[in-house]
Amino acid sequence: MVEVLSRVINHLLKDIASLTRYHPDTSSRLCFLLGAREAIKLMLAVKEASGKMYLIPNVPSKEKNIKMVISKILKDFQKQGYSVTSNEELNNTIMIEVRDRKLDHHQVHGNVENVANKYILDEIKHKGYPQVILSRHASIEASMGANIVSGDISNIPPLNSGDEVILMDKYYDIVGHGVADMTSEEIKRSPGRIAIRTLEGRYDVPKFHDHRHYRNGLYSVSTLQRILGVQIQQFDKEAVNILVICQDDGEVAVALLNNAPAGSKVFIVTRNENHRKAIRSNLERLEVSTENVILLTDTLDRFTKSRPPERFKHFYLELPSTESGKRPNPYFDGEEKNIISNARGQFSALRSIALVGENEAQISYITHSIDPTENEEVVVQAFRQGNYSPVEIQQFLPIEYTNDIHALPEIPTVTQAGSIDLIKMNQEEEYKMSWINMDPLKYSSDAGFVAKLLLNI
Repeated sequence: MVEVLSRVINHLLKDIASLTRYHPDTSSRLCFLLGAREAIKLMLAVKEASGKMYLIPNVPSKEKNIKMVISKILKDFQKQGYSVTSNEELNNTIMIEVRDRKLDHHQVHGNVENVANKYILDEIKHKGYPQVILSRHASIEASMGANIVSGDISNIPPLNSGDEVILMDKYYDIVGHGVADMTSEEIKRSPGRIAIRTLEGRYDVPKFHDHRHYRNGLYSVSTLQRILGVQIQQFDKEAVNILVICQDDGEVAVALLNNAPAGSKVFIVTRNENHRKAIRSNLERLEVSTENVILLTDTLDRFTKSRPPERFKHFYLELPSTESGKRPNPYFDGEEKNIISNARGQFSALRSIALVGENEAQISYITHSIDPTENEEVVVQAFRQGNYSPVEIQQFLPIEYTNDIHALPEIPTVTQAGSIDLIKMNQEEEYKMSWINMDPLKYSSDAGFVAKLLLNI
């Protein structure tokens, strides 16, 4: 009987994995942590692209004519054929509707004239172009129109510079169409350089970085989680130091600097020289003074142990995670040990910043994961250690971003004697007010997690 039940469960998990494209072990883990119905719903939702693209104008919110600037931007995108709105409650965030070219094609039944893209992506196969297989991360970015770096290519066919290519993910689904910037041999010898310029991805989004629509430029913090992470930071009138760890190229740091009082400084923990180069390029494009932006070459652990003279009042943490909530199509295949390793690194980072933070420093904790191990559990353990206290996140956000909880963390509320620990149960009810789990269907965004903590030292 046990063997039969085990076989049925294994078949069920394989079905879930094939339907959602998550690894069977990951499907099993998420079904256990979140409940089968909730996990399957989330995994299916993450398969599709975000319905909106989020942009922030590079204008301080205190500027008098900001409404005029926003109006010009909206009109410009509307002329390009995009459905676009702005949200004053979210720091004048501009939201652009993302069109699915494949879906557009099916809806018009082959009427090519009414399709937004130059080529019908499913029909590029018949043109005989070389097929370039991309890594998971690159396939997501290429589907949204991003260029391809040489290190993100899993399989390179023979290419000459200028050749048109088909961009495919590891399941051989077409995610875009591009042109090679180098030969295949040059691509192999040149890690970190742009190898293929994407002409079009599956999802129709504007390439706003290529144009200066108005005087200060336009930039993106790319996901709703990042925008909310910036939004929950509350600033006083005095200049402050802000420490940022983020997997972007400096856009979040600029958003925080624009919201902060005059004279504030942002310190960014960087990964490598390529990351620093990308940040400097963005700062130059956005006309941001580098006097107020300091790039740190040390890891967070080494930086905090060096006992730097700076003390920070604000922290923005988007630490490396599995990104199991990032859309479209995550093809998530993480091993249990990697997930646990991420959670340990995230918790270690929270402990480290206690060494360089001021009392009552504000911490935004962001992930693009749907795994509670990287989300609720990390935050709850930080609260239980005693250095951090929860902040009710709802009071800092527009009313539509309500508290939503997928599952309570795996924190033992049952004692060794087998009785319920009511104190810990009550603590969990208090703690969950400090975070939001982002439902991808409800918010038309990536799935993920946003929390606010207060440092007590």
